[in-house]
Amino acid sequence: MELLKDRVKLQSPVVRLDQTGETVIVETLNHEVYHARYVISAIPPVLTTKIHFSPDLPPIRNQLIQRLPMGSVIKTMMYYKEAFWRKLDYCGAMFIDDENSPVEITLDDTKPDGSSPAIMGFILSRRSSALTNLTKEERKKRISEYYAKVIGTDKALHPVHYEEKNWCEEQYSGGCYTAYFPPGVMTQYGSVIRQPVGSLYFAGTETATQWSGYMEQFKLGREQPES
Repeated sequence: MELLKDRVKLQSPVVRLDQTGETVIVETLNHEVYHARYVISAIPPVLTTKIHFSPDLPPIRNQLIQRLPMGSVIKTMMYYKEAFWRKLDYCGAMFIDDENSPVEITLDDTKPDGSSPAIMGFILSRRSSALTNLTKEERKKRISEYYAKVIGTDKALHPVHYEEKNWCEEQYSGGCYTAYFPPGVMTQYGSVIRQPVGSLYFAGTETATQWSGYMEQFKLGREQPES
């Protein structure tokens, strides 16, 4: 962020995109206006319904974005006084194959120096929808009970802190990790997912051909001159 300085605008959701003139006009919710030759949209496809386009998006693009719901995920962090699972010779990564378990997948999220011992767990899909009406404390209790059952120790029942993030509550993501294609959508509309509209180009994880749903950092090296 320091290197980018003021070129990244936070808290500035885009509400209007106008391509009727010589440049693309982009207007934000707080009425800031920008002019550009090209625009790249890397937001979840369904969130483009929050933007007013001039001219309108092509009909097939409109049909596509109305058919791509976001997934349902609650990310949980259970912190403990110590990484007791390591003393039991467990790595902390679990796959819990039990329909009644709130969490299906876990990872050890203890810091490299051993501080902040924690197990990160994901409440996925229909489990996320089913448990979203519980209180945070109720979810914490259910999760810790299953950790104790799977790891085989009551130490899992006594976390020192608990945090969670329900991505379905986020206005500007709508869910997690990515949009998904219900049956028939990919074959009928999928061909337009990367097609630009005028000077508007579409990117983001939904357009990825590999590792959709992930954020990766690439380092570009400078080509060495021939000797």
